Amino acid sequence: MIIGLTNQKGGAGKTTVSGHLAYWLTKRGTVIVVDADAQASSTNWMKDLELPCKTMIDPDDLFDELPLLAEQYDWVVVDGPGSLSETTKAILSRCDLALVPCKPAGLDMHSTSKMLRILRQAKELRSGAPIVGLFLNQAKKGTVLLKDATRALSEKNTGFPLLKTIIYDLQVIADAPGQGTSVWGMSGSTAKRAAQEFDSLFTEALQIEGAL
Repeated sequence: MIIGLTNQKGGAGKTTVSGHLAYWLTKRGTVIVVDADAQASSTNWMKDLELPCKTMIDPDDLFDELPLLAEQYDWVVVDGPGSLSETTKAILSRCDLALVPCKPAGLDMHSTSKMLRILRQAKELRSGAPIVGLFLNQAKKGTVLLKDATRALSEKNTGFPLLKTIIYDLQVIADAPGQGTSVWGMSGSTAKRAAQEFDSLFTEALQIEGAL
């Protein structure tokens, strides 16, 4: 199964989520991460986590090789770029599940509308694939922005399911890649809370795809 983390906005949290997703999936089968972001942030982090990782930013390479990797591994997690480039379109043309992290902030919400258009086009071209799940990431609890974003991203307004689990803006999540670990490898109540949020998010995401 190929899972793509996509969003045209940089800083939405694609890398931190994709890395934690890959680590979480190691308990459920074989996993490889495809780093399709020119910054190659996932590549160095996956070395620390001792997870297979392949850097691949050329759209044609992604189109050709993602299905081959899916034959070799149970799970292929693709960390997409922060743009609506041909690379993003290639990921959407091959992934089974597209997860879209949405940061509840003004500029980020504005850019999400463009991402939704690309997702609709991909589903039309592929007769319904990929399955899409939007989720709120780096959110601040109890804010007006969070309430507004939840309303704006509802399935009624977007046509795509908004996952119930929210990933809040916790420093341990941002710190994990720099420390070469995951939140499951960190101590403290905040790390435990982040681990619980990720576990809930990933379980919910795979349930909408029917993989759990």
